[in-house]
Amino acid sequence: MPQCRLANLGPICCDNLRDNLHSRTPNPMLFSNIRLLWEILEMVAQDWKREVTPLQEAVNSSLNENEELFHMTKAFSSLQPLYLKCLFSYAVFFIAIEGLSDRFYEELNALNQKPFFRVKHNKKPKPTAYVEKVRMIRNISIAHIGSKKERAANSAAAMMWQPMTLSKKTNESWNLDSMAFGAMKLTLRDATGTAIDQSDDLEIKGVLDLDKQCKQYLDEYDSICSDYLKAIHARLPIDVGDEKYLEFKLPTPNP
Repeated sequence: MPQCRLANLGPICCDNLRDNLHSRTPNPMLFSNIRLLWEILEMVAQDWKREVTPLQEAVNSSLNENEELFHMTKAFSSLQPLYLKCLFSYAVFFIAIEGLSDRFYEELNALNQKPFFRVKHNKKPKPTAYVEKVRMIRNISIAHIGSKKERAANSAAAMMWQPMTLSKKTNESWNLDSMAFGAMKLTLRDATGTAIDQSDDLEIKGVLDLDKQCKQYLDEYDSICSDYLKAIHARLPIDVGDEKYLEFKLPTPNP
């Protein structure tokens, strides 16, 4: 899995010797919080793996279809609370990292407006349709569940935490990692039966797939921010009047 590159970098220090002022850009808390949230996302994925693995092994080792069905039914029932805990935790902390990354990028942009920097950099990554879906789940299935500000069909669908679904194609093996949330869209109809509203796509097909797709987006954002920061670092140190700009050096780990 990708690792947070910003964890190995530090902010730009600006020391004003005349006024005895000192600032750090981006805010050091952004570095530590982004790194911490990356670790939390990894913990969520590991929590799911730890619990699902023995249940999947029991299914895989079944001697016949009846035994397999017994293990699947038991596993599907017991995993639903864990699935929701992992899904909702992941969505909340993922959106938090995205927000912190936005702030990190904006602070680099503000610093880069100074004429003695003006380094070239890439634009922020464009959120994928999947990322937009995770945002929606965080917003209407967690943070603002039951909100009357959302469309009626979406508001109702957001509260449908169950039923969760699990299916397979003919001749395929059962895979508990394919447990899905929000697989069914909700259609609202008037008294004549005419459809008047349909909920948006909220389907998430598994915790590990969630982790994979969100990490791809975060890895791209992390790469853009770290390359941007390193490009500014490459211009340092710089003395401008009473101000001195230099790179904050992280302590070298002991071998």
